[in-house]
Amino acid sequence: MNHLPVSIGYEIKRLRKEKKITQAELCEGICSQAEISKVENGKNSPTIDLLQQVAKRLKVPLSMLFQDHLRSDVFQSYDEQLADLLRTNQYVDALKLSEHVLSTTEYEQVRNLARYYQVIVQERSGQIHYLKAVQSLERLLNKEQLSFESATLYLRIQMGMANLYVEHGDFELADDLFQNLIQAKYETIELKKVRIKILYNYGQQLLLQKKYLAGLKITEQGIQESLQLEDGHFLGHFYFQMGYFKQQLNGDLSDIQRDFTMAYSLFCAFDMPIHEKRLLEEYAEYVLFPI
Repeated sequence: MNHLPVSIGYEIKRLRKEKKITQAELCEGICSQAEISKVENGKNSPTIDLLQQVAKRLKVPLSMLFQDHLRSDVFQSYDEQLADLLRTNQYVDALKLSEHVLSTTEYEQVRNLARYYQVIVQERSGQIHYLKAVQSLERLLNKEQLSFESATLYLRIQMGMANLYVEHGDFELADDLFQNLIQAKYETIELKKVRIKILYNYGQQLLLQKKYLAGLKITEQGIQESLQLEDGHFLGHFYFQMGYFKQQLNGDLSDIQRDFTMAYSLFCAFDMPIHEKRLLEEYAEYVLFPI
């Protein structure tokens, strides 16, 4: 799905609510309320003519309806850079970059992303206790309009809190958060992809708790939803999880071999040599026809 219709729809809805205009008032003489609802939810791609009329009704320049698309590109760029630094334990550089974002970026959504990474980096590098990190994330989570302005970041902050609980053995608190996240509504493709990551992380928690049957169900759900979205980013991880869960449950050998072989094939296909190597080091006996 093209992100542009989603971002335009978000900006129309944001401006409409900011100006206290109802959907019926916005679309009067322009289109049906059903159509404007689909546009706001990113389900329909609006024509330029419709956008011009909507911009005129909102009393804003047409270019303003495209602001969220630009903001999303900036968000994604910094997200990728900060994630890479965090993944490779380059904490000093990650903190420098987050400070740079906070001092130079005008978009509050991007600034909140930097604040999120600051907390995670400070906890990972031992600068703050994990409970203080959780409190900081809770404050960020409770910022006015965060859930509306950046639903993706809102969910990720909750997942970050759950992961902190898992890392420090507070499984009950983590489970409550994961259950709430799983039961939330995911209306856009972007949010559904975040849900896939949530399912994977929840599966990891259940693995640590040795709740193999519950973990297997979550993993199967993750695979199903990944295939529905045609998103392969976590498929290898899910098949790895599934093979492990079945092994611990003394499942059928051919099923376990199929799952680990699928995981290995996906790690190769998506160029993930670290995961490929780990699988072969620990579970080579289950991999059929390794390269």
